[in-house]
Amino acid sequence: MIEVRLAIENPVNWVEAMAKSARVKIVSVKKRKGIVEDFVELSSEKLTPEELLSHLREATGILSADMERAGRHRVIGMVSTHSCPVCSTFAGLNCFLTSATTREDGKMEWRLFIAGDTDFKTLCSRLDGNHVKYDILEVSQREQKREVTARQEEILRIALDLGYFEFPKRLRLEDLAEKLNITPGTLSEILRRGEKNILSEHFGTRKE
Repeated sequence: MIEVRLAIENPVNWVEAMAKSARVKIVSVKKRKGIVEDFVELSSEKLTPEELLSHLREATGILSADMERAGRHRVIGMVSTHSCPVCSTFAGLNCFLTSATTREDGKMEWRLFIAGDTDFKTLCSRLDGNHVKYDILEVSQREQKREVTARQEEILRIALDLGYFEFPKRLRLEDLAEKLNITPGTLSEILRRGEKNILSEHFGTRKE
């Protein structure tokens, strides 16, 4: 498994518009029936959740946005668009996105895990074919245990923000799995292992 960091120049879309006033982090990407669905986090030290949502509504190219408040200066949720020249490059590849976050230079840093060199070459070829400008920041080998743990932490935080751990739950396992584009069974396993790792670290025992 290969960990890849790319600095990608944002296409002219809602991400570029939002990046002028907020930090945009794409957690997962799903493409189906000609629609791209991004599960995203928007944050700003100055803007309130209401102001973040107002800026998002003003951005062009968005079909729908189902967002929830997740703090004093942060919202999370799903943004749907017709297309994205960057997101579409991942379709069909054996890889998963760790995060994609806007930077101060106007570019977005994408972090993902790819099965091997063949899929990585295909990814670069697709980016070139879509005329996306990018720089390869880092390519490194990672052990599977480290990769899974990183994913556990991200999903646990999202589940917490969306109220999955509240009683009664504000979000069902099936609904969270749908947002993250993974099966309920896979999500259940990730949550179980993540919870175990947190408890193991707290009590000083071995992680999975």
